[in-house]
Amino acid sequence: MKNFNKLLYLVPFGILAACGAGNDSAGNTTEIENAIAIRVFNEGTPAANVHYQVLPSWYVADTTETSSVNYTYQGTTDTNGWVRIDRHQNGSYIINFTKGDSSIVLQYTLNNLNHEYTLDSASLEAVGAVKGLVDLPDSANYAWVAIQGTNEIVKTDSLGQFVIRKAPCGNLTVSAWDAQDMGAIGQTSTTVITNDTIDLGLIENPNKVIPENAIRIMPSELISDWMRPLSFPTVLVLRLTEDNFDFKKAAKDGSDIRLYDGSGNLVPFEIDGWDTTINSATLNIRVETATDTIRPWILMWGDKKAEKLKNVNVWKGLSDSLVSALNSVTVLNFETGGIYNDIPAPVVKYEWYVQAHSKATISDSLAANKMNGIEKADSSIFGKNVLHVQYSADTLGQYVVIGTRIAEHPHDLSRLDSVEVWIKGDGEYEIILETIVESDTNYKTTYKGTANKQWTRVAVKPEDFTNADNKSYHGWDITRNKITRFTIFVYRGKNIWIDNVKMYGINLDDLL
Repeated sequence: MKNFNKLLYLVPFGILAACGAGNDSAGNTTEIENAIAIRVFNEGTPAANVHYQVLPSWYVADTTETSSVNYTYQGTTDTNGWVRIDRHQNGSYIINFTKGDSSIVLQYTLNNLNHEYTLDSASLEAVGAVKGLVDLPDSANYAWVAIQGTNEIVKTDSLGQFVIRKAPCGNLTVSAWDAQDMGAIGQTSTTVITNDTIDLGLIENPNKVIPENAIRIMPSELISDWMRPLSFPTVLVLRLTEDNFDFKKAAKDGSDIRLYDGSGNLVPFEIDGWDTTINSATLNIRVETATDTIRPWILMWGDKKAEKLKNVNVWKGLSDSLVSALNSVTVLNFETGGIYNDIPAPVVKYEWYVQAHSKATISDSLAANKMNGIEKADSSIFGKNVLHVQYSADTLGQYVVIGTRIAEHPHDLSRLDSVEVWIKGDGEYEIILETIVESDTNYKTTYKGTANKQWTRVAVKPEDFTNADNKSYHGWDITRNKITRFTIFVYRGKNIWIDNVKMYGINLDDLL
């Protein structure tokens, strides 16, 4: 779409003073009167004989109307693509130009302070589409949805879903109202772009009563793009923080929480971490079908008479690949042979690094190019590549760091189940989760071990990290919601091999 919003209000009087009495013919007048002049183009060429229709911007199509509409003005552009209307009524209006499957809508206002409107570069574009969901009143089976100022109107389905398949390009206001009592439900504004489908999400009903101690949740907001295409059943994650939930009003362990779907049915979930000391909690929510995600959910708490929750295995029946995608993140596996870590999009990828500290050294080859540390795997379980670091760090205080940034800013990884690292070597190591932020404390939590000459799978759970020592290590409880980096410190050895670093119990949204 080109220049649909280029509105030039204050034009030379001579351009419009010649407008006549007809809708699109010229005449003579010396009075100051309302007038508009618009020139329409199609693929860069002035568009003749393009039909236009003018309606008040507040206009909503009549659902019972089956024939003609009483347009304020209508006609076609002239041979040069112009439409001129003089003696125009005061008010705010929508003019809709259409030709085949191309369109453009423009809004303008004429009043005592603004008598003239002109635009010399309106461009026809292929129509788009608008879809969304209406927050239906409890008693309604459907609602009406219309584009204001046009004759476009559709009926929702019983869930409140709608699609306007031929929406004119431009700035639009979409309104919905109750089909039973014709009361307004709500409205929203959007911009339709050529050949694009705009998803308006939920058109909320401000009159809908939300119970005390409850919040509304749109399931679609829990579905990230990286999860698509969706397969069902699946598990969605709801993260509760002090920004979207009042922990002071709920039970200390979250046991009074209930989740209801759009039809009032209980939605099964498990609490995967609940901590009021940092106001953080996570719910893993079982979703059986796509239909269950369409209408808003209600999260309630504090009702002692609420139906008792049943124990549920939210992951039952899900494929191993889906559970892995929803419940783990690969940090490093070196399969690409590149300089960046292996955390999938949409998380930003950062370089992995090898750094010697306190007069420790790494091999000259590795120091010259870290890529020289990637070598072919010696076992089929590791794919094709592993990282091999040759180093010297024998004196107390010397160490080599292997690591990568995993997030741009500190994240709460309280629900982490474990960190998995495959290690082989002849020295000691520390697996560390930490935060490195400028002008801030370097919070760290560590797990210490000794490498073996055989590949060993090391799975570190939160309780396995060492306790805080009030010096350099702060422990898991202090560090868990401040994590930005994964690192491995190695010392008192000569060789370390690293591969297949994964975090379980979190997913990509925990790092965004």
